[in-house]
Amino acid sequence: MKNVLEVSESKLLQYIMHGIDETLILGDEVFTEPEVLMEAAFTQLAFSKVQFDQQYEFFHETDIDLHEVYTYAKKIFQEESNFLEQSQHIATHLHSVSTHPNIKSGDLFIGLFDNCVMGTETKKVLSIVKIDDKEIFLDVKSEQNTMTVSGIDGINVRKINNAAVIVDMGPDEEPAVFIRTRRKDDVVYWQERFLKIKVADEQYEKTDLAMQEVKKYILKDERFTNTEKLGLLNKTLDYFRNEEEFQVEAYIEKVFEAPDEVQRDVIVNSVKPYETIISESAIEKAEQKFKRKIKLDNNIEIVVNVRDIDQVDDLIQVGYDEATGRNFYKIYFEEEE
Repeated sequence: MKNVLEVSESKLLQYIMHGIDETLILGDEVFTEPEVLMEAAFTQLAFSKVQFDQQYEFFHETDIDLHEVYTYAKKIFQEESNFLEQSQHIATHLHSVSTHPNIKSGDLFIGLFDNCVMGTETKKVLSIVKIDDKEIFLDVKSEQNTMTVSGIDGINVRKINNAAVIVDMGPDEEPAVFIRTRRKDDVVYWQERFLKIKVADEQYEKTDLAMQEVKKYILKDERFTNTEKLGLLNKTLDYFRNEEEFQVEAYIEKVFEAPDEVQRDVIVNSVKPYETIISESAIEKAEQKFKRKIKLDNNIEIVVNVRDIDQVDDLIQVGYDEATGRNFYKIYFEEEE
């Protein structure tokens, strides 16, 4: 299981805001010791919905010390008094890669947190969040038996923004990086141009992608009934749980019964690049997303957790009632729980 960053007891040591617009506006004041509600809001802004199941690492074609964000973050971790200057460098770098007209202007939050826990160790973490949109909030107050209402232009800390969480792993290890992207279109500019990161665990990524692709194929192929799809998905999970290495030909033989050449070619072409040693943590993630439900048109769901496709066919039968003109499912069971 991958380490999850625990931030419930974290402490925001210092933070700053910069403006990323046509003209770069660099903040020149570092704030420390925020009040409790402000710290809770910034913590939610920094860490909410960040994908901690996928770890990244910085990379550079020739020399990692020439990597902008890596270098600025390391200097902050090495000496906290560098925070103002290095945060301004981070903002300047982000501004330089934000020239495309589809990239919105906005505010940049950079915060240094302490007392974050990964595994059993306490870590310092640098949070970088680009806020593209502000919202109107109603501020309702009661003063001297009089109610007043005013509008405030502010930041919704629950809203998904482009974010990076950089974890100081110590002087002998490279920082761990986790991200959140607002839209798929933001991946190129945020992940590739600004942060310049790559997946740290290639086996995890390939296992995850392979399972996504075979799931997509099974669900889209109209030759399979819903019960057959459930059985194939469960057999897929079984294959990945029990095998050490993903090999597409072996997968096809174990999961599909005599696929035709077209089916075989589609599967091979879609997942052949993802053959790899199987990652257990990727399986744990996939298990949460694999479909185990048959949704019917009258708000009824049949939840199925059977791995053997033959057993699914024995337990659930599909039919058509000519008298009513409707389809039906017949479910066999031995006893209720």
